[in-house]
Amino acid sequence: MNPSYALLGLLFNGERHGYDLKQTVDREFAPFWRIDFAQLYRSFARMKQKGWIQPRVEPSSGGPDRKMYRLTPSGRKAFKAWLQVPAAGRDEFFVKLRLANAAGIAIDSVVATERASLESEHAERLRTLHAARDAGDAGRIVLADAAFRETEAALTALHLWTNTTPTPRGTPKSGRAPASVVITGSDDPLLSFLAQLSGSTATAVGSLTGLLILARHEADIAGVHLLDLETGEYNAPFVKHLMPEDSSVLVNLAFRTNGLMIAHGNPKRIRSVRDLARPDIRFINRQRGAGTRLLLFSKLCAAHVDPHALPDWEREVSTHEAVAAAVATGHADAGPGLEAVAAEWDLDFIQLGEERYDLAMLQETFDSGRLQPLLEALQGAPFRSKGAELRGYDLKRSGSVVARIKQ
Repeated sequence: MNPSYALLGLLFNGERHGYDLKQTVDREFAPFWRIDFAQLYRSFARMKQKGWIQPRVEPSSGGPDRKMYRLTPSGRKAFKAWLQVPAAGRDEFFVKLRLANAAGIAIDSVVATERASLESEHAERLRTLHAARDAGDAGRIVLADAAFRETEAALTALHLWTNTTPTPRGTPKSGRAPASVVITGSDDPLLSFLAQLSGSTATAVGSLTGLLILARHEADIAGVHLLDLETGEYNAPFVKHLMPEDSSVLVNLAFRTNGLMIAHGNPKRIRSVRDLARPDIRFINRQRGAGTRLLLFSKLCAAHVDPHALPDWEREVSTHEAVAAAVATGHADAGPGLEAVAAEWDLDFIQLGEERYDLAMLQETFDSGRLQPLLEALQGAPFRSKGAELRGYDLKRSGSVVARIKQ
């Protein structure tokens, strides 16, 4: 990326000095754009030569004078023209989004071009990932999965831009663009799809950790599927205990089938959770605080198997996909996870039960209207279609309030 044009964007709304510009790039644009002082001042020299900027010296009573830079009319024109040219790469594209936002300039054609490129790349990388899984090559799977997730993250960011982009200058504004809804909690493929549809951000950290983050008011929603062994109730008892100062709402995402993912063809002849105690079974677990781990823990106890007696009980990963990858590549014989993920990886599956997956949120957040795009997406055709594609999912109560916890 030619840094001169991006620097024009940083000067678009007013004059600034070089150190300030360098700090802004370091703080706000990493990892998409980095610049050192030598490159910065070489760019200034070229920009001055082209007549794009005009420097002036600002006297200082407490130290050395500093040089301030401002755009000329030709510099403003050059920046606007650069914004409308399709980006040369992913990094340049996201820098353009940031600068166009700050300048209040629409770049719809550039966004459309990048979206088409990303969607094509996403489909191709998904095919590559499926081929790697079919081959059972751990190295290929890791690289293909990393590439696929990189493209998926870029598409999610683009969905976020589409849903929160401000009105360009010259158009009447109804107010500031709403902040993105932040979702945390349990790993779930349908929730990831919902986040993309609604322009939200979702991070998988496990149900319990997600609730703790929500209790600190550091997220808007926590995805949870926690079974209380004493009452047999899902989620509400944990919300009551971990969020004693807040009134909360539980909105159902879906019911889903959880169980054991095992190697295709079941070569070790695993029939139930009791078989996990066999010395020849290599097990892979989910992390502490994951609802899937807690469900398996309860099933093992019910079968009179001490979970902590399993040699691999503390061998853990943080997502359903990671469990499936370990089983598919022969690094484990079994691990807990979703029927939908087992089907995607062509693994055998032993059902342990249907669980209720809810979206926990503060009552005040639910009432604020900020979640309206997400709640509408829950009822929309794309979400329903995706839920129908995923094996083991039931949307019978999706989008409905299943509990209100008043404190």
